[in-house]
Amino acid sequence: MLWDESFESWIQLGVRGQPTAILFGADGAQLGVWNGFLDERQVLDLIEA
Repeated sequence: MLWDESFESWIQLGVRGQPTAILFGADGAQLGVWNGFLDERQVLDLIEA
């Protein structure tokens, strides 16, 4: 959960509404983005890869 009163981080990450989930790898690379429903299977598949 990210709280940013200025919404600066939202702008930088391209978040347009809630709920939004973003998965980052250990190197900081963005691995996946979900707007709305978070598909648990997709997240687990990304983590396993």
